[in-house]
Amino acid sequence: MTDSTFNKTMRHTPRFVEYVDIFSREDIIPSAGTKDNMLLFDTFNESNPLAQLHDAPSTRIYQSINFYLMEGEVAIVINGKEKTVTHSTVVNIMPENTFKLKFVNPNSRYFMVVTYPKLTNQIFKEVGLTYSNARLSLQHFITPVSALQMQDMLRIYTDIKRDLRGPDYVYKAEYVRCLLNAMMVKNINIHKYDPLPLEGNSNSRQYDVYCRFLSLLNKHAVEHRTVLFYANTLGISSKYLSYVCTCYSRKNASAWIDEAVIQKAKAMILVHHYSLSETSDALHFPTVSSFSRFFKRVTNETPKMYLQKEQK
Repeated sequence: MTDSTFNKTMRHTPRFVEYVDIFSREDIIPSAGTKDNMLLFDTFNESNPLAQLHDAPSTRIYQSINFYLMEGEVAIVINGKEKTVTHSTVVNIMPENTFKLKFVNPNSRYFMVVTYPKLTNQIFKEVGLTYSNARLSLQHFITPVSALQMQDMLRIYTDIKRDLRGPDYVYKAEYVRCLLNAMMVKNINIHKYDPLPLEGNSNSRQYDVYCRFLSLLNKHAVEHRTVLFYANTLGISSKYLSYVCTCYSRKNASAWIDEAVIQKAKAMILVHHYSLSETSDALHFPTVSSFSRFFKRVTNETPKMYLQKEQK
C-alpha cells in the first residue's frame, strides 16, 4: 500500500461535504491496495477494519463498493435509509450514492473491494459497459447468496489480494483487472440487474470527452447548470457535447446536468437535513419557488412530496 493516508474533498458547501475519501483514513488499515486505484479490506487477520468508520459522516462516494458479508451483521445507511445486512450477503454500491457505515458486529467476517473512478471506468469498459449510464449510476444492490457463490467470490478476492501484495511481474496490472472483471460479471449475475451496453468506441476521443464531462459535472453541478459552461470548459460546442452524451448513455448533456443537481438536492434534503431555503441557496437558485419548480420538472414531485415519501 502506498500512501494510504489520502483524504480528498472535492466540493463543499456549509454543512454539506461531498466526495471525502473515508476509506483512506489513517486509522483504517487496508489488507492491500494502491493509492487512488483500489483498496481491499477484510477480517482474515482477526481485525475489523471497517469498525472505525462508524463515526464518519454521511458522504457521497465516488468509489464503487463491493462488499461481501460472510458472517455477522452490518448496518449501513444509503441515501438516508438504513439497511441491515446479515450473513451470506453481497452488497454493491455504485458511485454517487450517499453512504454511511452505522454498525459492524465485532464478530463479523467480511471482505471488500473499493475501486476508484478511473479503475472502475476501465473495468466496465473492458466488458462493454459504463458505470455512468442511467441504469447503474446512483444504484445499490443487496442480495443474499449461497455458500458456493460466496466461495467463488472469495477465491477471486484472495487472488487479487495475493497479487497486489506480491512482487511485480510483467502484465500484473492487466491480470488484476481481469480478476476484477470476473468479480464484476459475477456481481451482475448475483444481483440480476441488466446494465445497458456501452455504445460507441470506448477508445475514441468522444469517449474521453464523455468521461471528462462527467468528472466536471461532479465538481461543478452546484454552481453551473448550463450545457454551455461544460462545453466551453471542454473546448467543444454544446451540440457536440450533447451528441457525445447521447451516444454513450442515451441521455443528452442537459439531462445529465439536471440529474446531477437533483441528486445533490436530494442528499441535502434527506441526508443532511437542509431546509428548502438552505437547499435553494446552496444550489444557487434565485428563489425557493424556482428551485421547487425545477425539482418538480425533473422528478414530477415537489421537494416536500419527495421528503414525505422518503420518510414514510
